[in-house]
Amino acid sequence: MFSIDLRNDSIKKLFFYYFIPSLCAMIALSTYSTVDGIFVGKKLGENALAAVSICWPVFPILIAYELLFGLGAASITSYFLGKNEVHRARLIFSSVFYFVILSSFAIGVILYFFVDEIAILLGSSEILKPLVVEYLKVIFLGSVVMVLHPLCDVFAINDKQPILAMSAMIIGSFMNIILNYLFLFVFEFGIYGSALATILGHGIGFLVLFQHFLFKRGKLYFIPRFSFSAVISSAKSGIPQCVSELSAAIVMIMFNATIMSIAGERGVTIYGIIMYSGIIFFTILLSIAQGIQPIASFSYGAGNMKRVKSIFVFSLSVSLGIAIMIYLVFYGFDKYLVKLFLRSDFSLTDPYLLTDTTKAMSVYYLGYIFLGINIVSAIFFQSVQRTKSSFIITICYTLVFLVALLPFLSKKYGMEGIWMAYPISQLLAFLVVIVVVWYEIKCGIFSGKIAGGDSLWQRKK
Repeated sequence: MFSIDLRNDSIKKLFFYYFIPSLCAMIALSTYSTVDGIFVGKKLGENALAAVSICWPVFPILIAYELLFGLGAASITSYFLGKNEVHRARLIFSSVFYFVILSSFAIGVILYFFVDEIAILLGSSEILKPLVVEYLKVIFLGSVVMVLHPLCDVFAINDKQPILAMSAMIIGSFMNIILNYLFLFVFEFGIYGSALATILGHGIGFLVLFQHFLFKRGKLYFIPRFSFSAVISSAKSGIPQCVSELSAAIVMIMFNATIMSIAGERGVTIYGIIMYSGIIFFTILLSIAQGIQPIASFSYGAGNMKRVKSIFVFSLSVSLGIAIMIYLVFYGFDKYLVKLFLRSDFSLTDPYLLTDTTKAMSVYYLGYIFLGINIVSAIFFQSVQRTKSSFIITICYTLVFLVALLPFLSKKYGMEGIWMAYPISQLLAFLVVIVVVWYEIKCGIFSGKIAGGDSLWQRKK
């Protein structure tokens, strides 16, 4: 079996050890939504695709809840594993898991009973509302497994099991594809079938990961103890990425509402295709950040601050290079990608849909070049428990600039202004990253004034 030494192996070796499985897992995870979009668009048409696009903000909200506890807890558990205090790592893992499984189930039930109000809140038109409600009812009832699957995934990665995490994502994704085809094209369940396939795919992926912790196959496993302070500490550490996902949901709602007011259901369909296609772009960039998170957290816990700095520089160069390369690939193959989501007769029903969508993509995706650096910086600072720095970067690249720019640019330039808002906001957030890094060099973690291990929960213990 291939083994690694987080303390002594080269950063490049460790990065690829975590990045490649994470990349495969994240791409597999991205297919849940992408396959939904492709199959729904091909089988049920553009209104159904627009309806699923209206539902999209629900997914980052569920992920935000998982990240609030999961990513923060994973960083702290990795820190304690670096200090060889395994009992504390298990206490955090167990406490967070117990809390999340109960609370996410309760939240899903509550959301189910308010599904009609939520559909309106998400920006659904009266035409799309029946489809939106039908889809959301299934998602809300199965939301507990949609939260537990990525939660167990991030813990498996920090338990030195990235291959297992990758396998679980791939198996779940593969089952989602099969079930989507069966439910939509064979049994013709409609949009309900697409949502059901998504839930079942996540459930299967969760079970693959759950057995690792249940049967004590690594350092992390369940213990009969619960610490509410561990849950609170994990939540505090996870706030930046939780805010990131919540902000993404808010931005999606804003985009949907703005586009609906200007271009109606057709515009929402274009935005949906952009977002479905962009998942691949986003998940690759996120995988880079996830690849450096365990290495940075472990090195910080071990007190090796020189190595921590090297990890940051390495991750920035990789994210920028990959982002530019991906944009060029998307720019060259955008027409083929868009056609995956459209019926074969789209040129008869809407001859300009393909051209308008590819034009919007070429502008919107420019923002991903800066997004890679912004994401990596935010998750890096979270990994080394610089929560304020991480929060500032996160709130800027996800929400602040977009909220300010979208109304102004859409009013002045229409749909062109909507697509321009995203890359401009990411550029401005990148400038904020430069300021934060400068501060960290002068007064923060890169200044030599801060040693590893300064979180409140750790000091209390």
